[in-house]
Amino acid sequence: MPIYRPALRFKEGEYLALASLPEDMKREVIPYFVIPPLAERDPEKRRAIRSDEIAYITGERIGRYWPLQSAYVDLRFVLPELSAKDVARVFAQAASKNDDLIPVIPAVDFEGFPWKEVIRNESPKAAIYIPHSELDYDLLNNVLASIRLSASECELFVDFSSEELSPEIATDSVIATVEDLAIQQPWACIIFQASNFPIKNPADPDNECLIPRYEWEIYKQLLAAADVPRERLGFSDYGPDTGTIVFPTKSGGGMPIRHLRYSTTNGTLVMRGKKEGNQSDEIRRILKKLISRSEFFGADYSIADREMFDAATGRSGVGNATTWRRWNMGHHFALVLREYGKFIGRKFAPVVISEHHDQIQLL
Repeated sequence: MPIYRPALRFKEGEYLALASLPEDMKREVIPYFVIPPLAERDPEKRRAIRSDEIAYITGERIGRYWPLQSAYVDLRFVLPELSAKDVARVFAQAASKNDDLIPVIPAVDFEGFPWKEVIRNESPKAAIYIPHSELDYDLLNNVLASIRLSASECELFVDFSSEELSPEIATDSVIATVEDLAIQQPWACIIFQASNFPIKNPADPDNECLIPRYEWEIYKQLLAAADVPRERLGFSDYGPDTGTIVFPTKSGGGMPIRHLRYSTTNGTLVMRGKKEGNQSDEIRRILKKLISRSEFFGADYSIADREMFDAATGRSGVGNATTWRRWNMGHHFALVLREYGKFIGRKFAPVVISEHHDQIQLL
């Protein structure tokens, strides 16, 4: 059973980071792709995607960047803009590029869409998503009855991102919720999904701050204390990003905030540059500060760490906002996998990259 289920906004930097993972790490990840609404500006197309394009583009990108391993596909943010036929078409097209996709059914808004048509033949046949604030056992039972599946054939994502996540406040509540869910129904897996990262960039210009990774601390306590088999307890965060997903309502984008997010064992270090001056010079200055700090795990920790080291030392360019997100996410994926591996005796090899390695170009 893969050990990590990161929830991703289907942004270019995120799926590039996934695609660049070493094979031993890829095998332990099931990405949770949150498909953006049609109003969101697509970085590759440089415009919003039309409703008649979404099925092809979603399938094509999953096939290009994550073609062989399992992935979840969550359409809840685009459902208001799609017909029932559109939903079926999205999953059919995506399955033609990757036949190991798991549909995510939003429990709160599940009615009116052909979920029975998109469930898989093998387990888990589907996943169900519900925010903890709206957790309702009758609602979950109604979803199962509607799609004619048992809980043992489904995985359940319970999102705690909108809750107070200080461990001294949240841990007992999370454990009690998960144990009660396991008693109520024999779910194939119950996935604790959360992020403590704030909605707004927390660092001021030319400053830095450390945001605690409370979701990870809570999950470690869940593994240790919950009366549920470990193989039925999953972990899903949002990378070094907020769990409150708000997509832009206007096309186009402003100037990117010059900053990096570097996850550590207990927190996410946010290092923000100055507003003025050359963007590339400013990002390189931040990178030089990062690699000189004790929190930097070393250039062989992940491909992202290697690329940040090379950019800091002038061996390669510093890229753009997509590059920075790829670094943020790529390092974070490696950190979660290596930390999680300690619980189960799973080790991952150091990254070995040739001297002539250039930054990964997957487009």
